[in-house]
This record gives sequence, structure tokens and C-alpha cells, in this order.
Amino acid sequence: MPPSVPLPPLPTSPSSTRSTKSRSATIRGSPRPMTGSTKKPSLTSISWRPYKPIKYGSGRFSHVELVPQPSDDLQDPLNWPQWKKELNLASLLFMASLIGAMKTALIASNQVVAVRYNVSYTWVAALTAVPLMVSALTGFINSVVAKLVGKRPVYLASSILIFAGCLWNMTADSSYGSCMGARVLQGVGWGAFDTLLLESIQDTFYEHERNIRTTLYNIVTITATWASPLLGGVVSYQVGSFTAQYRIMSALFAIAIPLMALTTPETAFDRSRAAIATTPIFIYTFPWEPQPVQIELSKESILDYVREMKPWSYGGEKSISISIQSPRALAAPSTILVFIITALPHCVLWGLIASLSLLLSSSPIGLHPSSIGTLLTGPWLLAISIVAGICFYRSTNQKFCPCVSNLTIAGGALLALIGMISFGLDVNSFMTWPASSSDSGHSIFFESNVAQELNLPVLSLQLGLLAAGAYALEATARPFLARSASFTASSMATAQRSIGDMHSWVVILRNLVAGAFVLAVPHITCKAGGLKSLIIGLSVVQAVITVSVLLLWRFCEKAIWKMDGKVMGLVNLRMPHPEESFFDID
Repeated sequence: MPPSVPLPPLPTSPSSTRSTKSRSATIRGSPRPMTGSTKKPSLTSISWRPYKPIKYGSGRFSHVELVPQPSDDLQDPLNWPQWKKELNLASLLFMASLIGAMKTALIASNQVVAVRYNVSYTWVAALTAVPLMVSALTGFINSVVAKLVGKRPVYLASSILIFAGCLWNMTADSSYGSCMGARVLQGVGWGAFDTLLLESIQDTFYEHERNIRTTLYNIVTITATWASPLLGGVVSYQVGSFTAQYRIMSALFAIAIPLMALTTPETAFDRSRAAIATTPIFIYTFPWEPQPVQIELSKESILDYVREMKPWSYGGEKSISISIQSPRALAAPSTILVFIITALPHCVLWGLIASLSLLLSSSPIGLHPSSIGTLLTGPWLLAISIVAGICFYRSTNQKFCPCVSNLTIAGGALLALIGMISFGLDVNSFMTWPASSSDSGHSIFFESNVAQELNLPVLSLQLGLLAAGAYALEATARPFLARSASFTASSMATAQRSIGDMHSWVVILRNLVAGAFVLAVPHITCKAGGLKSLIIGLSVVQAVITVSVLLLWRFCEKAIWKMDGKVMGLVNLRMPHPEESFFDID
């Protein structure tokens, strides 16, 4: 009788001991298959076939199934060493912080800029509004181009444009047209980071690693956007020129540009082509474990690393069907609904903050830019508190279930309404206007005792409540989009691409409307009773939108998902779909 060949152990899941025992018992109790061959069986006589075991994390995440499953290619961003992932994230966040500071660089000193250029306040507000709207347009273009050439060349080109615009702004102290040109050039570069940065995090990190990184991104952008006027107002007031902020930011680009060039590799990777190893794998294999990469720091290794950082290294599939997915995502019902329910508080926040200098710089209040900047302390602190609280919840409860999402929407809308109404009515109660229309213009007149009675810390708190509500609503965007994508997409890669496309459109549309609000709110505020009427009207609209969208998601959610799939051409909708997502929601 020929000697038996011992069987290697079967691949096992770290979280399933019972199933392992049952499979072992089955193998021991089953006779080995016999063939008609009289030759001795050998290791090579056992069948081979391509086989890919389920891959799990390491360390304290050794029981976590990796989502998405990494390929066997070392160039896969999911297989990068941890230091490379974190360095890539750090360079992107540093650039995002500079962009956030640029967006609100003129907020605290708008009235000073209007006097400097001898233009109306609306023209000065356009210096913030126009680049926001331009970034919306370029964000769409970049999201399409990135699918053809990858994200790295888009990031590099955008960084150079932003740097050039920042240098130009340093010399635009006496010309409004020159300042507008510089701001538009900056806006052209902002769009790439607004729409692609979260996708880069999704490309590089596993699902269980994204929560803390996404939260860090949100905190960095919130801090840079709403806390930078605290310093920018002081710098502009002390130096006597608003362009001083751009000198500081231009100096910081000496760090940002080399970081982008040397530590931001291409993160777009076609995992479907590298899903199965090219060589056959034995049918019985041990569980996959991530292998630590040993890095030897030497001159040769540094030169090899620099050679790998090519400006253009994307080798994925370039097809029309993939490139048009982003435009099709605009028409998806989920994209439209998420934009509608999250946009209004965000845009009103931008409009009111853009009006602060108009409201508070004139007599009898007469606040300096440094004092106006301090009013953004409330939006900064309350917004990051909300974001950090949601991150803590996500760390203890992996799934952002529909019930929690609905409660978050209701709570966020309530906070936004409280902040919006209280700020608008509080400021309006101190305002008065000239009796004759011939005396009215862009100057706002307050009652003489307003400087003593208007409580600036309370105004900051009211704006903070509005910001907290806006960012609470924003936190629900990706979970809702992820549930739709998991229902309609045929694979994990398709689902993640759909989430990125739909969320990019939410950001694009929100930036576009925010720019319009930055232009419109100061103009409306100058009219008699304009601020009060605007706030009451927008509050009613937000309340109606919140109730309507929640009811739609409650009773027509699956119909909306099916329409998403039909519009984006993802799957055959006659096929059955699971009730739950096949992955935990970002």
C-alpha cells in the first residue's frame, strides 16, 4: 500500500474556531480519493489551481477581514509600508491646510480691502466667492482627468498653480484686478484637493483604518478654514497690509511643494487586474498575513525611492465608460438629496461669516480685523467638537446605521436652525436704516447704544451652533452614499468608485452655491429688513427640506437606490440585492 501524503492545514478564519474544527473532522473522517494510477503519489500529483485566501489584519486587528482585499502586488497602495501611507497623508493634509487658510484669508479684513481698492463691499466679497465657484468647476474637471492619468499629476499641477497664485497675491496690494486674477488662479488649484483627497485616503487605507484619518482630515480643514482668520486678522492689522498673510503662506510652500513631489505617490490602482497571483497557488495554504517590509536607509535606497516618484505613473484602465461615471453621478438621486440636505447650513455659514466685516467694521462698533477674526472661535471649536464626537461614536460602533444617520440629520438641522435664527434676529434687532431711499446704500447704520449691548461672544456662539449643525449634516453624507453604492454596485471597487464620484459632486455643488451665498448675503443684508427676511426664509426652507428628505429615505430608500444604479449604469437591477451593505460604511 502506498504511503499516505499528509495534508497541509486548511486556511482558517481567525474568528471562526467552530468552522475550523468541523472542517478538520470532515477531512479526517473522509477517505482519501484513489485513482487508477499505480505510481506513487507525490506532492506534484495533488491538483493545483489559482487560489486567493481571505486576508486579515495584523496585531490587534488580526481578527478583522481586510476591506478591500489587497492584491498580491507590492505597488498596491494597500500593501505600502505604514510610514509611506502616513507620510503621503501628512503631505496632502499640509496642502489642504494651506488651501483652507487661503479660502478665508480676506474674511476678517474685507472692509479694509474695500477701502484699499476703493470698491464696494460686494466687489470685495467676490474675491472670496469667485475662487470658490472656480474651484467647483475645476473640481469636476480634475475628477474626470484623475481617472485617465491618475491623481499624482493632478495634485502636482494644482499645487504649482496654487503656489503661483499665492506669489501673485503678494504683489496685488494696489490693484483689484490683479488680486482677482491671483485669487482665480488659486481657485483653479483648490478643486483637485477638495474632490480627490478623500478618495486618496480611500485608496491607501483599509476600511477599519479610515475613520481616524477621515476625521483628522476634517479637523485639519476646519481648523485651517475657520481658525486662520484669528491669526490672519492680527497679522493684517499689525502689518497694515492684507497681503502679509500671503507672504507667510508663500514661505510655507517651500515645505509643501517638496513634500508633494517626494512623499505623495500615485494612489490610484487597478486592483482587479492584480487580484490573482500570476503563479498557481497550492489549494491548501496558510492564512495570509501582511509581511513587514525591511527598509535599509542608504544612498542607493534613497536614490531608488526618488526614481520611483515619477510625475506620472498611473497604469490603470483608461476607458470612456469609467471616465463618464463622474458626470453620471451628478444625476443620481442620492447625490441630489445629500446635496440638498447638507448644502444650506454650510452655504449660509459662509455667507454670514463673509458679512461680518460689513456688519461690524462700521461705526459705532468699529471692530478691527483682529477682533473680527476672534468671532470665528465659536465655529472652529464647536465644529471640531462635533466631528470628534462622531469619530468617537464610529470607533465604538463601526456601522453608521440608518437610525443613527436620521437622528444625526435631525440634530444637525436643529442646531443649524438655532444658530441661524438666533444670529440673524439678534443682529437685526440692533439695525436701523435711513428714512429716505436716497440715503441708503451699502453702509449699515446701528443704533448708538449697539456697541455696549451687542454681545460679541454670543454672536460667536451662535455662528458656532450653525457650524456644528452644518458639519453634523456633512458627516452623514458618505454613509448615505455608501448604502446606495453597496446596493447597486457589483463589486467593492465599483462601489468605492461610485461613493467617490457622488461625494465629489456633493462637494462641487456645495462650493458653487457657497460662492453664490458669499456674494448674495452681504448685498441682501444692506437692504432694509434684508437680514431678517433672509434668515426666516432660509430657516423655513431648511426645515421643509429636512422633513421631506427624511420621509423620502424612510419610505422610498430602495427605490432611490435602484434609480441610482439605473442612472449610473452600475448593475442589472433585476438581480437580487442584499438587505445590508457588503462592507461597513465609511
